[in-house]
Amino acid sequence: MNSDTLQSDSTPKRIRLTAISISLIGSLLILALKIHAARLAGSTALRSDALEGSVNVLAAAFGLGSVLFAEKPADQDHPYGHGKIEYFAQAFEGGLISLAGFLIVVDTSLRLLHQDPLQDLGTGLKLNILAGLLNGVLGFGMFLSGKKHHSQILISDGIHLLTDLFTTVILGLGLLLVIFTGWSWLDPVLALGVALFLFRTGYKLVQESAGALLDAQNPALIEKIVSYLNEIPRRSVITAHELKVQQFGRDKHVDLHVVVPEFLSIKDAHDQSDRFAADLMQKLGHHSIVHTHVDPCEREFCAECSFLDCPIRMKPFQGMHPFEAGQITRTGAH
Repeated sequence: MNSDTLQSDSTPKRIRLTAISISLIGSLLILALKIHAARLAGSTALRSDALEGSVNVLAAAFGLGSVLFAEKPADQDHPYGHGKIEYFAQAFEGGLISLAGFLIVVDTSLRLLHQDPLQDLGTGLKLNILAGLLNGVLGFGMFLSGKKHHSQILISDGIHLLTDLFTTVILGLGLLLVIFTGWSWLDPVLALGVALFLFRTGYKLVQESAGALLDAQNPALIEKIVSYLNEIPRRSVITAHELKVQQFGRDKHVDLHVVVPEFLSIKDAHDQSDRFAADLMQKLGHHSIVHTHVDPCEREFCAECSFLDCPIRMKPFQGMHPFEAGQITRTGAH
């Protein structure tokens, strides 16, 4: 027996669109500032930072399209909605970041062969630090917005922008050392350091998105759902097992087997399953689907069954066991 329940999303579409649009506009302005700083300074390191800024623009543009697509309602071809496009966007962004790292290596290698002297490094550095601080403010806002509205693309974009701030700070400290010591060889070394950092960041984003696309189990999400289940009145639900969760952007699809007394009528068992699913969805607090399957108790859980008027009880009631992640995700016979 199956019961499907859908809770409508209360997050206004315009908030997500506004956030990613601000990211795109902000990234364009910051990129222009970084390019100007790199030209003034003639610095390989600042050129690498500007190249990373171009990735921010491309990622924000792709993210805008992803948000528009993800907001489309479920249809016959996509019965679970379109939310997983956000993980494709995350993988795309990770690939772009890794590509930026590769291009920085190529650019730095070519400039080492035809090295030009540094020019107005002080002014260029000041402008680049300003751009980095703007990136930090923008990234922090995007990250908070993504967390609040359950948007993976906003979270990823925010993390990327905050990462950009980190690289800008490290570059700034290194270039200050170049200014005070005259060690011009440190400039390309810093650029290569940025490239390695970008390779690592891009790999992590692709790895995370691949896990979500392949429906890898998310232990933190499982624990959160288990804590919700322990807060829900069980009524005639004795226990539950075979918990599985798929995440589609901000949407979640939960599959769960619930065990009820076997003497209940089909209608009563269905109603109890539906109420349990509805209570869980209310706890999830955003767009979600809870799909429950009813299993008969087969007189295996008498000691945990609080239905005191049970006509087929084999053992006295001793108390309900709280749900645990290891138990509730177990598959096979209950």
